[in-house]
Amino acid sequence: MSNISAWKRKILNTLIRHYFNSASESSALDAAEERTCLRIRSSIFFPDIETINPEDEEAVQRKIAYFEAAQILERRKVVQLRWEKRNEEAILKTITCENFEKLFKEAGKPFPREEAERTRAMLREKVQVLKSAFKNLKGDRSQAEKVITLLDFLSQHFGLKEIGQGMDKRVMENLVKLLEFHFNPSGTEKITSRALSILLYQDSKHLEDLPAFCHHLFARLQKNIAVPDITFMQRSFPETLISGKIIIEFKNNQMPLINDKGNILGFPLETAEKIAFIQPVLSENKNIYSGGLKNRLLRFFLRRKNKNGKTALIIENKETFYALGTPQKLNVNKHLQYDCFLYAGGYPNRAVVSLLKKLASSDFLLYYAGDMDPDGILIFQHIRDFTGKPIIPVKMDVATFNKYLPWARNLSKAMLQQMERVREDTRAIPGFADLIQRIEETGQGVEQEIVDYR
Repeated sequence: MSNISAWKRKILNTLIRHYFNSASESSALDAAEERTCLRIRSSIFFPDIETINPEDEEAVQRKIAYFEAAQILERRKVVQLRWEKRNEEAILKTITCENFEKLFKEAGKPFPREEAERTRAMLREKVQVLKSAFKNLKGDRSQAEKVITLLDFLSQHFGLKEIGQGMDKRVMENLVKLLEFHFNPSGTEKITSRALSILLYQDSKHLEDLPAFCHHLFARLQKNIAVPDITFMQRSFPETLISGKIIIEFKNNQMPLINDKGNILGFPLETAEKIAFIQPVLSENKNIYSGGLKNRLLRFFLRRKNKNGKTALIIENKETFYALGTPQKLNVNKHLQYDCFLYAGGYPNRAVVSLLKKLASSDFLLYYAGDMDPDGILIFQHIRDFTGKPIIPVKMDVATFNKYLPWARNLSKAMLQQMERVREDTRAIPGFADLIQRIEETGQGVEQEIVDYR
């Protein structure tokens, strides 16, 4: 009997999945309601249903359980069955459902049309409450406006697509709780996401599950409307390292950071996004950062004067970054005197991307040093896409590869297949095509940490 119950659930879930798949992006509810029936073929469950070997007892028993489960649903008037005879045997060809309300009732799930309407009604009530609160809101109201816009849009358009993605009325009520709290951005300051999760849901982990539901919804809706920023609830804290004798200017006329000793500095995403401009420390400009209109004008002209000749080395791995990016005490390696060193940490996180873009917009000539394997080249390609300008590879060539080949590591077939993702414009970079060929023919990869860059 348990096999029959399992087949019954499988048939119901397959029909329900087809029901939701019928929804369109633009009119989720209406698109499914236009359908009068759903039909699935037995071949979905049994590709070889007509050729099952009678002596295969396990396969025969599965087929019998499937037939009995379908017949139970037919007797309950949930589905209609179409049979055909094959070699004196009746074969179930298709299962059709025309009564969608019975389908969802049999599955123990709310009927989507009614669930969507209840959810839209709840959203309309919340919009009215927030619109009244908006009138008395102090300070920056941009996030509050986005919350109202989002909920107002959903109160009109929430439908089958959203329910099919798991966003039922209960999930939407939980999302609304978060947005209500986020209505006043000051409420999210000085509190961790897990503490906020307890405050809102009496569950320390509940907030972590919401992004899985919200990500696709927000990504789709932002094509039509501005959506609020809820990244604060993700337990992710991207950061990176930068070094070199540089001056970092911030937005909104904040006091610049003068790193005239070339020390290694750590930047979380929040601080990286506040940077406006980066330039080297020169003897003529490091003493004009005390503020005032005159000095701001001097800094502007010095930016233009120092536009060319600034260099930054982007380094994939942390050990190499600390070896190359730490200030030189003896000042003997003249050829390693880049103005700036940035730690990429493999595929760049958002803090790295933010600083990459700042270096590019500050007119630094960019260099890159990374692993000589498929991932290293793909990371180079990825970083190049973010900067939108040429990047010069450093010691990523056949000569260096051959020199360190005795200490290389074996690459798996799956790792070598990643090389297919390297685009033609990347292969066209001088020396890269030969390096890629050498990696593929040897099946070896050279890690950055074993390379001497002196």
